[in-house]
Amino acid sequence: MSNTPETLDSLTSSTIKNNNDIRFLPSGGESYQIRWRLLDQAKHSIHIATFSMMKDETTRRLEAVLVAKLQAGVEVRIILDEIVNRTTFAGPMIKRLKAAGALIHQYNNLLDEWLPLPKNTGPFKHIARNLKLKLKRHYHEKYMIIDGKEVILGGINWGDKYAYGGIKSFAWRDTDVHLQGPVVRDIQTQFLKDFSRYRAWENRQPNQAAFYTDFVKTQHVKSAQDLQEEFADYFCEDPHAGNVQVRYVAHKPYDDNDLPLTHAFLSLIKNAEHSIYWGCHGIRPPKIVAQYLADAVKRGVEVNLITNSQYSSQSLMVKGLLGWMYKECTKHYRGLLGSGVKIWEWQLEGAFHSKNFLVDDEIASIGSYNMARGSTYHHSESNIFVYDEKFAKEVKEQFEKDFEHCKPVWLDDIDKRLPTEDAYSRPLHERDLMINKDMIPTDIQQELDKGDYIRILT
Repeated sequence: MSNTPETLDSLTSSTIKNNNDIRFLPSGGESYQIRWRLLDQAKHSIHIATFSMMKDETTRRLEAVLVAKLQAGVEVRIILDEIVNRTTFAGPMIKRLKAAGALIHQYNNLLDEWLPLPKNTGPFKHIARNLKLKLKRHYHEKYMIIDGKEVILGGINWGDKYAYGGIKSFAWRDTDVHLQGPVVRDIQTQFLKDFSRYRAWENRQPNQAAFYTDFVKTQHVKSAQDLQEEFADYFCEDPHAGNVQVRYVAHKPYDDNDLPLTHAFLSLIKNAEHSIYWGCHGIRPPKIVAQYLADAVKRGVEVNLITNSQYSSQSLMVKGLLGWMYKECTKHYRGLLGSGVKIWEWQLEGAFHSKNFLVDDEIASIGSYNMARGSTYHHSESNIFVYDEKFAKEVKEQFEKDFEHCKPVWLDDIDKRLPTEDAYSRPLHERDLMINKDMIPTDIQQELDKGDYIRILT
């Protein structure tokens, strides 16, 4: 196939690492069994990246383990999304962990960046702009590094609805992987890079930029080599853990002003030859992704997407944000189905939250990246790409199992109940300008050239 490693090397500033061991964990139950074991065994450091922590039995257990480890001299660092964790009422637990000695950064703090008012922007425009950014800019990553040796990475957060996946009916269908080997060094390096950068933002001086998007432009970003020399004690990965090739890609739209995962997925879709399987809790691909999928179908590629039904989406946050998530997805259905893309809706009680991706039964990706505008343009994400026949087979078999709990969506059957609004009739967004120009279809580029697109930062 034409999806060569060199293509993604240049698009993502990453490289494939050899000699890794990987275990596929297609349920929260399997992931948490390993998580608890790794936490119990931690001797030096526990580094956690998470979108959310719920207030429930699972996080109470996590808190107790982390406090005990802190008392035993183990370092605990956590990066999480501040605004989302306000909605889960995890604040008191976060305060207790800080008091116990954990180093915690809460990304995109709700109280940051309101003052001073910019001279060239009116107060109402500034408030509206900031509100939009607060709602769009999230830390959506989900992984854990233990002693610089082992990583759990995927789509699973901390809480009962994740931990009981595959065990209790209310829990979600989700995926993680357990990694050992040289790729762990890449993930550890990125975590330390992020933590250092976010600490610099927290400790900024009054004369420094007051807005994060301006602040990061002024910062010197340490190289991987510098970080690995500065934090040498954190890099203890096994150089010969297995025989699997794995690439790790960090996606930091507001930190790095780049969209590496978006470019990676577009490239893989563009070069697919016979099949694409992709899952997401809500399929809301922006116009450029939808067009790439449609073009793939025209080339004879079979494209299958899994998402939630109206029923299963009710178990998402706040009843699927009171039904908005499912309704917004269906506004994308007509364009996708009309182009020949196949959509499958999950029928079980617990939501479908897995973000598995498989192209041509050869390259699989697992992580936090969603098939939606948030991940495409705004959210901080982490994914791995696995180049291994056995692993690809496991991912394919899981898709086949998932289809057994889905119903296909047919355009003729649901046309009457689809919203009249078609999501692909909406204007483009200024974030589309961040796509590599060589990858933008001609009609979309012409639309961008007219300057008729939604703006937030400009």
